[in-house]
Order: sequence, then structure tokens, then C-alpha cells
Amino acid sequence: MYVEKIKFERTGGFAGMRLAADIEVNSLPEDQKRELLNLLDDMDLEELPAKLTGKKPIPDEFVYSIIVETDKQEYKLLAGESALPGDTKPLLELLERIAKKQMRNRN
Repeated sequence: MYVEKIKFERTGGFAGMRLAADIEVNSLPEDQKRELLNLLDDMDLEELPAKLTGKKPIPDEFVYSIIVETDKQEYKLLAGESALPGDTKPLLELLERIAKKQMRNRN
């Protein structure tokens, strides 16, 4: 699968702050790009439902929206922090770092 772009957004949390980024995968440093693609491969996007819900909503939890655009199709994932599979944590941490860096570079 050839990943072209990732749209990432994190909303909610205690302060309700939004963190978002449009990530052009080919513009990332090579080591970051490789790590990102490996994490996406590990997630098996084709098997994930578009929306994951937990047993009950948790106040002030983060809600994540991830859209992965490939050369063939688009994969969407929308989930509250409590509903995410454990293996998504490294991916979310990397996407958050990239988004924060993009925001700093814009200011």
C-alpha cells in the first residue's frame, strides 16, 4: 500500500484543545516516514471499522480522527481514546509529534 497523505485530528481532553495536521508522507524525514509506514502496516487498516466506540463515553477523553489516503483508497478511523486498540498508541504519539511540529513551524 502506498500512503500519500494522512489527515490527523485530536479534539477533546480537559482543555478542549484541537491538534490537527495534514501530513504529506513523502515530505517527512526518511526515518520518520519509515516509522510511520511501519506503524500503519502493523495496524492493518483494512480490518479496522471506520468508527470505534468504547463501552461508555469517558468525560474529557481525547477523540481522534485519522484519514489515511493511499494510491487506491481512503481509510478513516474515528475513535475516542478509550475505544482505541492498544497497538495504536505508538502511531498516535508519532502523529501528535508531527502535528505539533507543523503547528510550531506555522507560528
